[in-house]
Amino acid sequence: MERDKILCVDDEEMVVEALKIELVNSISSDIIIETATSAEEALLIVDETLKQGDRIILVISDQKMPGMTGEVLLAKLDKIIPQALKILLTGYTNLEAIQYAINNASLFRYIQKPWEQEDLVFTVKQAIDKFNTTRALEEKTKQIMKLNEELEEKVQERTMQLSEAMKELEAFSFTVSHDLKSPLRSIDYCAKYILEDYGNELNPEVIKMLTDIRSTCENMFNLINKLLLYSMTAKALPELSPVDTDQLFRQTYAELTNSIKDRNIEFIIKGVLPTVMADPILLKQVVNNLLSNSIKYTRVREKAVITVDCEENKEWYRFSIKDNGVGFDMKYASKLFGIFQRLHSQSEYEGSGIGLATVKKIINKHGGEISISSVENEGTVVSFTLPIQQ
Repeated sequence: MERDKILCVDDEEMVVEALKIELVNSISSDIIIETATSAEEALLIVDETLKQGDRIILVISDQKMPGMTGEVLLAKLDKIIPQALKILLTGYTNLEAIQYAINNASLFRYIQKPWEQEDLVFTVKQAIDKFNTTRALEEKTKQIMKLNEELEEKVQERTMQLSEAMKELEAFSFTVSHDLKSPLRSIDYCAKYILEDYGNELNPEVIKMLTDIRSTCENMFNLINKLLLYSMTAKALPELSPVDTDQLFRQTYAELTNSIKDRNIEFIIKGVLPTVMADPILLKQVVNNLLSNSIKYTRVREKAVITVDCEENKEWYRFSIKDNGVGFDMKYASKLFGIFQRLHSQSEYEGSGIGLATVKKIINKHGGEISISSVENEGTVVSFTLPIQQ
């Protein structure tokens, strides 16, 4: 275990003994007081102390000594034990010696001889406090550096894991695109061929089975495409450009309702929606998904009402899409943005359970957030934010 030491140096043995007695009676007994009557002896004590694994926290040296003077000794020791504080004792105000010690030995204080006991003890205690404070800061710094190194290692390890995961995802996407779509195409083609070429010879039950097969193939194609979109979204970086969201919402709504003839839908955009900086392709996916959900879940209403508005502050735009659809119990809200999560059965409302998960990824990649609130049998509000680019 390291021991702390104070080294007192004076060519008069009575002086160093008196100094030692005053310090022993005034400071912690855990600190050892060493004495030397020459600069050469002091250097030997320092060397031996370091070999023992102990440390010198303070050196108090007389200025005027035969051979090596006090300020020169302190300058030498500053190179050997720079962390130790240094106090220079001088029988007269030798400004040149003091200035030398300040410039070359990081002098903490100088005290005139004969010293006042209270002044000496106070100065020594100040030096000890400063040393301990500096040591504590160094220990904290070492701990922080160690934590940073460990964190950096974990980050590198995590980055490698993510890189491997991305490679696996790309391989999965390739498999989905080729190995799954190919047999589906074959099944769909066979069913189509039989219906077109032999439909007149088949009974209604077989025709229905073949039609169901084709419908199932189409649903599987849609699911695969949405999975591919989800995986592409996970690794895609948004390419930002100005997007007129007013036009985007109106155009997307028109595309989604173009083939709907038997619905009474009131589509409202409050005010004029802003132009934002976003990836136009990815933002189109967001708007398409959210509007199609509102259209789908309001079909039980005699009159559906879908309202879009936007509020803004200095940092973001907040878009909200509100509908008077079936809604849901908010205790299930945490499920909605997970992949393959659904609150309604496939027989009630078609869907893959991937759309909102993809929307969340896209919004998050733009630096925004998405939230949802709903009342069962009354309707739903989905809100998302996009940062305002300065």
